[in-house]
Amino acid sequence: MLLAEPRFSGHRLAYVRVLAEEALRRDQLVHVALPSDAVDSAEFRVHLSDLLGRVSFIEIANFGLNALEETSKRVNASRTVVTDGDGLALELAKRGSWRGAGRLSVLIMRESVQHPGPRILRWLKNGAKKAIVGRAAFLPGVDLAVLKSATWSGKSALRVAVDPVQLSCSSADVEAIRMDWGLDSSKYWFAVLGAITPRKNVPLLADSISRISRMNVGLVIAGKIEPSIRQEVDAAVQEAEGAGVNVVVVDRTLSDRELDAAVTVADCLLLAHSNEGPSGLLGKAACAGTRVLAAGARSLRVDTEGLAGLAEWVELEADAIADAMNHARASNGSGARIATGSDSFLKALLPVG
Repeated sequence: MLLAEPRFSGHRLAYVRVLAEEALRRDQLVHVALPSDAVDSAEFRVHLSDLLGRVSFIEIANFGLNALEETSKRVNASRTVVTDGDGLALELAKRGSWRGAGRLSVLIMRESVQHPGPRILRWLKNGAKKAIVGRAAFLPGVDLAVLKSATWSGKSALRVAVDPVQLSCSSADVEAIRMDWGLDSSKYWFAVLGAITPRKNVPLLADSISRISRMNVGLVIAGKIEPSIRQEVDAAVQEAEGAGVNVVVVDRTLSDRELDAAVTVADCLLLAHSNEGPSGLLGKAACAGTRVLAAGARSLRVDTEGLAGLAEWVELEADAIADAMNHARASNGSGARIATGSDSFLKALLPVG
């Protein structure tokens, strides 16, 4: 088995770990191909370091279809799995064939194109991507799947890989996070978690929470902050604190256990995304029974519809988010939780036979 991931940011390496553990359970030899700087990253230490000695790691300086095919032949892979395969799908569609060893599994992480321009241009680009993905999906030797949220239910013309949801924390882990981060249980804690990138709109959320009644309200920002926005995030934190909001910032890559505990301890998870695509954190919140306030991405709107009573979606606008924050604080109801599991994900990317 060859597992290949051209990018290691966010939760991509968590997907690699899920696949590697399943392949090892099947008594397969596992090779993991990563960019040359991935092994020294915090993401590697969190997600894959415990696999050292159990799998072999290969560095690929320039990811692409040709390099991937050569690597698959070198390790004599019966199957190669690419967990962020959007770019590879374009190469496959252009060439029209997979020439590597064994079969190829490709995961499309973003069905829609992330384009901030005019609607007509976004519509054209989405149409083009749909055609590219459709062509790649039906090439000989290729098993292509699209990533869907853990709350997704419906029909798809393509193979679907439902986001694997796992909660690895204990009640002791939850209490440890509460104590270590100083999350006073008398406050209602909103949380922005995971990799803190521009798409998570921290300044907008800080502005929104500054507009509501701040009594007994706190904001947690926990996860590695992208250096390019650190100054912007610091300014947003100062704004919220100046308005009387208690803000806790944890600027580092969280372990799986810490992330799961943070999702569980939060009163409301904030998902204000500028781009489309499924959110693994939404699935974790749904498992933990944590309320979700989503904004922006239409894909989040669809996903929250499956969490009636536990989630709300609004436009990506400060007043709308502030109103939803007030509504979340006032709501004592709970919605139906979803079960953890990775069966769909594994079945789609590691089919048997």
